[in-house]
Amino acid sequence: MKRARTSFLFRTAALAALLVGACATPRDLPPAGVPRGAETIASTQSLSTTLPAAWPDRDLWRMGGDAQLAALIAEGLQSSPDMVAALARLRAAEGMAQVAGAPLLPGAGLQGAATLDKQSYNNGFPKAFVPQGWNDRGRLAAALGWDIDLWGRNRAGLAAAVSERRAAEHEISQARLLLISAIALAYADLERLFAERDVRQATVTMRETGARLVAQRLRAGLDMRGSLRLAESQSATARADLAATEEALLLRRHQIAALIGAGPDRGLAIARPQLPPPVLREVPADASTALVAHRPDIAMARERVEAEASRVKAARADFYPAIRLDALAGFQSLGLDLLMKRDSLAGNVGPAISLPLFQGGALQGRYRVARSRFDAAVADYDRTVIAAYQQVADALASRRAAAERLAEARAALTAAEDAHALARKRYAAGLSTYLDVLAVEDRLLQARLGASSLEAVNRSAAVALVRALGGGFSIDSAPDAGNPQP
Repeated sequence: MKRARTSFLFRTAALAALLVGACATPRDLPPAGVPRGAETIASTQSLSTTLPAAWPDRDLWRMGGDAQLAALIAEGLQSSPDMVAALARLRAAEGMAQVAGAPLLPGAGLQGAATLDKQSYNNGFPKAFVPQGWNDRGRLAAALGWDIDLWGRNRAGLAAAVSERRAAEHEISQARLLLISAIALAYADLERLFAERDVRQATVTMRETGARLVAQRLRAGLDMRGSLRLAESQSATARADLAATEEALLLRRHQIAALIGAGPDRGLAIARPQLPPPVLREVPADASTALVAHRPDIAMARERVEAEASRVKAARADFYPAIRLDALAGFQSLGLDLLMKRDSLAGNVGPAISLPLFQGGALQGRYRVARSRFDAAVADYDRTVIAAYQQVADALASRRAAAERLAEARAALTAAEDAHALARKRYAAGLSTYLDVLAVEDRLLQARLGASSLEAVNRSAAVALVRALGGGFSIDSAPDAGNPQP
């Protein structure tokens, strides 16, 4: 008996070796893509800095000095549909990883059946050997099966699912970063609109004061009615501009409420922002080499490259024979009263080997699809990396330019205020016309609006730079340390 079992196993192994020799993957595919590393991105000049900064902290938004902004962001992280959807996708990825890991473990189950049947007396057997009448039958057995996975098909499937789960984790970090940035940018623009409303309100007051002055001069015979009508027109325009700013304020409040997952009434409760001056952040000294480790979208793209590489391995394993070990042991009998008797014991055990020799090109097609998806994932990763470096360089350039423009705008505003005060005095003394005053007032209005706008641009540029640097995200090892191979 022992010799028979040895011979059986030897013949099984020999058959498997012959089947492996028949396997062949497509050979006419281009070389597999290789994800780009940070060293291949020329960025040292664009990301250079004389005052290196630390990488952003994950809770940097809590340190902004505005408690209302911190509360809005916390509310958004809890209630935003984007965050809820990202968490749901993570749970789904965890479930898929659990499903993918199941084939690596033996499967076991119980089988049971009880039937009542009657066999034909004219079915090719002598009637003497056919059970008479209706008879009950029973079967009770335990089954055990295990896919040996010699070629790593199931292990590759699990690796792909685990990579997708990690990608879903990074997607949550990416959704968090985008949500915080969106709320912070909308909040900064809300601050700009409040400042603009102040300018518009001051302009209304200035225009109405000018109109009263022109009316006084007209009554004194020192001015013309055309000047009064012009002054009244300018007052009406200023009030219309103020109404437009009030509308923009309301719309921005609605936007912030939607970002945090609330209704528009929540936006009505948002008070005027109390943001401190923006921090003129620079980039870390190692930004050109370590950026890929601080961006959740890059980490997410990298995990998807890993997942597709594992799927290529699984597709390759489809060309090799599948070997499965099955065992069944239990009882079966003709007559339920005999089911648990010793003589009713039955069972079987043995390996099963299968290899589809002809599938009409289906295996080659699936392998080509897997390889193409891997190459597409590599290209998507490269695109994400290149875009990340561009965003950091753009944000850094915008932040530096905004700071310079703001300083010049403040100087221009001071000069415009002095010129306006002088023009009003000259008009009151009859040394200039109201048109001269309007020209100076227009320049003052533009200077005030320009300064408030550049304040917001400066703050938005600071937020954009923090977002481009990953907003506090970090992974233990840089994702370009080693290249996944299909």
